[in-house]
Amino acid sequence: MVSRDTALYAGIGFLVWLSGAVLFRLSGALLFENGPLVLAAAALGIAGSVCLLLKATMDWRKAPLSEAVRIAVVMALPGLFADVAYVLAFHQVTGLEPVTAGPYAALIIFGNACLLLFALWRGRPAP
Repeated sequence: MVSRDTALYAGIGFLVWLSGAVLFRLSGALLFENGPLVLAAAALGIAGSVCLLLKATMDWRKAPLSEAVRIAVVMALPGLFADVAYVLAFHQVTGLEPVTAGPYAALIIFGNACLLLFALWRGRPAP
């Protein structure tokens, strides 16, 4: 993967994180303070979205399937680093109760785990 592609994938990953951060700022109480079913639905929606985004981005750039894991990691890293600051200042940034940081972190970890699992599955050697 060339540097330009790496920067593009990282930029897309950061924009995904930023859009999620804005969404959580605007509707975080709805997502994180309405019970486990809403949280589970949000987690599945986010997991599905990031997996589809990985597939669409790889198809758009005509990236080989063998690069799926590397691309997923490059896309996930900017958001993971940004989430460190986001969680540390969670109450100030989101206006939500500090206890809500736990469900938020669980949602983020689940979405990233699904993305990496999907990338492993996509990049598996052909039989």
